Amino acid sequence: MRLDISLQQTQKLAMTTELRQSIEILQYNHFELVDFLTKETEENPTIEVEFGSIEFDYYSGSKSYSQKDESDSEEDIGFDKFVSAQETLYEYMYEQLISIDLEDEERSIGEYLLGLMNENGYIEGDLYEFSNRYKFSFMKVKKVLKILQDFYPTGICATSLSECLLKQAEEKNFDEVTKSIIIEDLVDLAENRVEFLANKYSKSNKEIQESFDKIRQLNPRPGQFISFTDNPVKFIIPDLILEIEGDRLILSFNEESFPKVSQNSFYRDLLKTNIELDAKAYLKEKFKSTNWIIRSIEQRRETILTVATAICEKQKEFLLDKGHLIPMTMKEIANEVDVHESTISRTVNGKYIQTPNKIIELKDFFTGGIETESGEVSVEEIKLFIRTTIETEDKLKPISDQDITNRLNDLGFKISRRTVAKYRDGMGILSSSKRKRY
Repeated sequence: MRLDISLQQTQKLAMTTELRQSIEILQYNHFELVDFLTKETEENPTIEVEFGSIEFDYYSGSKSYSQKDESDSEEDIGFDKFVSAQETLYEYMYEQLISIDLEDEERSIGEYLLGLMNENGYIEGDLYEFSNRYKFSFMKVKKVLKILQDFYPTGICATSLSECLLKQAEEKNFDEVTKSIIIEDLVDLAENRVEFLANKYSKSNKEIQESFDKIRQLNPRPGQFISFTDNPVKFIIPDLILEIEGDRLILSFNEESFPKVSQNSFYRDLLKTNIELDAKAYLKEKFKSTNWIIRSIEQRRETILTVATAICEKQKEFLLDKGHLIPMTMKEIANEVDVHESTISRTVNGKYIQTPNKIIELKDFFTGGIETESGEVSVEEIKLFIRTTIETEDKLKPISDQDITNRLNDLGFKISRRTVAKYRDGMGILSSSKRKRY
């Protein structure tokens, strides 16, 4: 059952419900597939699903999943405790609010203000408008806000970046020049205008640099310390397991986690009896749907394994820790396994492979290339060169994007300064003028 269809220009083909469902099943990640099958079991009595038993690990980018041992207790797993221990930033702040002695109106104002707090811990909105809308005294609103700003973490419930940083600076007893920079000169700080501020405050470049360093150690997003509880916790269950024996790659489907779908034997036997025609027609229709789902899921399994095998062969040196990712496009893999490029896209998105070192999403194996005199190298290699060059530069005389471009060109890489700047920005590295130290 092929999931990609070629349409002749003179032929129009209406996509059937079943075909659309097959395409969606291929695109589902593990949890979406489980959700889909769970709903199907609620609506279709003829389908039977056995879900895999897996211990969930919080995904940090390198931590692997582990199979659940029958002897493990909930205490060992820790998942329930982890989830139940979660609280939102609002709840965390509210607990502090109700722990102090306030008038009823002040407590109400505090609750309203916490409702204006964003995920970074800042109070959003116009306080004048807020006080007028809810008929509160503006002075009392300011008073309660000041109380909230004394809560933990320091800098929480600020109305601006400078207010947030200044609160932290005061707690750390920063000098007056540093605090003045926070109040008046954050734009100059962002642009690394050391010499300009040295002249403004009659200080040396070194002293202003020290002030910059202090400010950059402060937390501009105090609400983020608990932000992981405001968003869905990301768990990963790999679809594939990669084992390495010498130079051999052994790829297999993660059967432990894969749902097993089958026909319900009770209703299959019931269909063979002399039941009412309407009931028989109903069951036949449901079994037709079940059989299509079973075939679609098996096709999904085969497609993922086939595509992943082709990817691993292409990126074998990388997986063996003998090289970097090589340039590879979805079109190349599509041609190799004889499917449409869109099928590759659906297959690799949200599907993960467990390697001996870490979990990798299949789509992350695809990378563009930079042309050289001897062929192509991956973008990752270029980024590594840029990062390494910057990490080893003289911080008093940081290397410019043009200098990096010249070095790459001298090594045979055909790359422009604009591309170097784009890669540098993408890695979160500042420009040379902003990296300069004094």
